[in-house]
Amino acid sequence: MGRTKDHRNVLEIVKARLEGMAALFEDMDVASAEELTGRLLKAKTVFVIGRGRSGYVAESFAMRLMQMGLDVHVPGEATCPRIKPGDVMVAISCSGTTATPLQLAKIARDAGAEIVAITAVPKSPITEFADHVMIVPVTERSVVQAYKYVLGPINNTLFEEAVFLFLDALVYSILEREGIPKKRLSERHTNLE
Repeated sequence: MGRTKDHRNVLEIVKARLEGMAALFEDMDVASAEELTGRLLKAKTVFVIGRGRSGYVAESFAMRLMQMGLDVHVPGEATCPRIKPGDVMVAISCSGTTATPLQLAKIARDAGAEIVAITAVPKSPITEFADHVMIVPVTERSVVQAYKYVLGPINNTLFEEAVFLFLDALVYSILEREGIPKKRLSERHTNLE
């Protein structure tokens, strides 16, 4: 493994990534975020799905929604109930082609549930099933040029980090909007760790 003399330290890389995310958030659609919030609040039950690192983001979001008091499930878990009309599935996929979220979105659509797709690709297979699409505008060009992003292996890194931060902020936005005390998150945090 070759080492270079000139390299950024870890905190310089973190700062560059945060600056890249800040630029990305400027390009995201506020009205789309508001619609996502409204759909979550009207849902009887929320289902959240993703795979790979997007799956970890999905699970973190599901946990926050549960801690806030929503009825939320992650497909594939033993306690996941049937999806039905009045429910919302949030499917997270950078490419919009990930097999499991795509397949589950089709099942949810057939069951009469609403689908929200969070993706980087506006015209991807997952968006064909979506009632609402939240675009995180990440492309190879934008990662390097527009966002000056210090990337991980590929543009998915910026997508996953930005979606995690966005969805966590969305939860806190709902807490403030609905007057839900922030202590509820702690009260509903698991004690089985």
